[in-house]
Amino acid sequence: MTTSPKTVEDLDSFFPLPSPPSSRQFPARLPGVTHASGLALVNTLKDNHVKWHAYFNDRGFHNHAAHHLVAIYAMGAGGPLIEAAYQTHVAYMRPAFQSPESIDEKSFWRHLGKREFYNSYLEFFRASLRTKDVTEVLEEYVFSTKANVGGPGIEGEPHMLARFLAALVHPLIHAGCGLEFGFLGLVAEGLAQAATHSDQGKKLIPAAIFQHQQKQKETHSGSVSRLTSLIPSLTLRKRPSNDGRAAPSTEAKSAVHAFSILARVVTDQKFNPTSIGLPLPEGESPFDRVEEVVGDALAELAAEWAADLEGEGATPAAIDKKIEELAWMNAIIYGVGGWAGRERSANKQFNADFFSMHLVTSSLFLPSFAAYLSPRSTAVLLRTYFALSLGWYIARGRPALPIREFYEATTAKPTPPNSGQSVSPAKDTLTPDDVAPNPWLPLIQTTIVHPGEHVCKLQRALLHNATVYGTREAGHFTGSGLEGAELLDGTLFIRAAGLTADRVGWMKEGQPQGGGSYQGAVGSEWDRSGFV
Repeated sequence: MTTSPKTVEDLDSFFPLPSPPSSRQFPARLPGVTHASGLALVNTLKDNHVKWHAYFNDRGFHNHAAHHLVAIYAMGAGGPLIEAAYQTHVAYMRPAFQSPESIDEKSFWRHLGKREFYNSYLEFFRASLRTKDVTEVLEEYVFSTKANVGGPGIEGEPHMLARFLAALVHPLIHAGCGLEFGFLGLVAEGLAQAATHSDQGKKLIPAAIFQHQQKQKETHSGSVSRLTSLIPSLTLRKRPSNDGRAAPSTEAKSAVHAFSILARVVTDQKFNPTSIGLPLPEGESPFDRVEEVVGDALAELAAEWAADLEGEGATPAAIDKKIEELAWMNAIIYGVGGWAGRERSANKQFNADFFSMHLVTSSLFLPSFAAYLSPRSTAVLLRTYFALSLGWYIARGRPALPIREFYEATTAKPTPPNSGQSVSPAKDTLTPDDVAPNPWLPLIQTTIVHPGEHVCKLQRALLHNATVYGTREAGHFTGSGLEGAELLDGTLFIRAAGLTADRVGWMKEGQPQGGGSYQGAVGSEWDRSGFV
């Protein structure tokens, strides 16, 4: 059974042509984006929205079609390639089905965490986004006191922010795709996913975060419209400056760098896998164990990191700085940690950890949320996301982070296999021996045709980080507290991207998927053995 908006026009309003990036912090669209590719994207997204369920099996595995399609579209894929990518997902989808009952304002809180209610929650959020702007909906159903701590008429604590970040941050990623590209349909899907996820990670989000949140709606000037003009541009307003702030602080809090906190986690024995009881028997969740044993400690570390965002501290510049810290930290966990744990990988060269990879891909969407949330809610999101990232780092076995050795052993000029064997450069070609003068270009080409839906997401996030932070020179992070941080420069991202391509396979250039270790299952080109 399909789930469908009432009219074609209604569906068009939820999936207009993609809106352009509205700031430098938003990932850029690469040349290759055309009107035709935009049409291919919205047509496949509409089909996916109507025909297929968010979870393709009874274990709650996610429909990743939308993530895949928007990523390769942004990297310049044409219409036929977008359609071909969509068909790889159609092959395993579960048809949409009707929920046991509808969801309204009263029943919303009763069925949280129940996947069979996904379609009813989807209808609920579509209806909400028809009459309220996207900021209002996010604030009310994800970041408000009511949505997390509860209130009159709500039994228990809903923990909606925890649900929004659950299951490797999939609801945030999904709704983030909607915010970035102007697709309210994807925002609705992401929120419906959040409502039907567990409240995993709730211990990392103390109720005190919401104690001072007042039940207030954003006030919009006449120039800021509701849904009718939100589409197709999704230009509500950027970073509300007057609403949603905490009460002014009497004194400014000093900033603590993410690397300083990460360094403590690396060396503190209470975060040692053995101290936590890892590894666990198959079927048990290491993240849940981390939350149980050191969740309170991680929440305290996150509060320390985000202390300078309290009160009037959540300025645009401060938020941008925190987002940059998260982008670097998660790239280090994935790239440097993956290289350090390479012996546990199938190719013994790089442990492309499936779970750590999601930390990088999800960080890409933080600027999109910061653009639409109040400063207070943005601070709450960043603080919680930081704690979650550390939690997953520990859950995967807290791999070593030997930055110096990583830089000595890896290259900032990765090249495809068999490079330069077919055509010799013409006379007077500049640097004729350099087979990839810009190493990102062959990486992009091989990435957009790789059938693994996570490959394009990961490489796009690393590409964005290299675009925005690539000019950082060695020494920029001196004194941040993390051993070897003084060596970090903007080549971190291309180094991690090259290692990833070697692990998942340069398929366009003839390498098999997963470098020969692919087992046919979705996502099996990634490493899942962890680091302990």
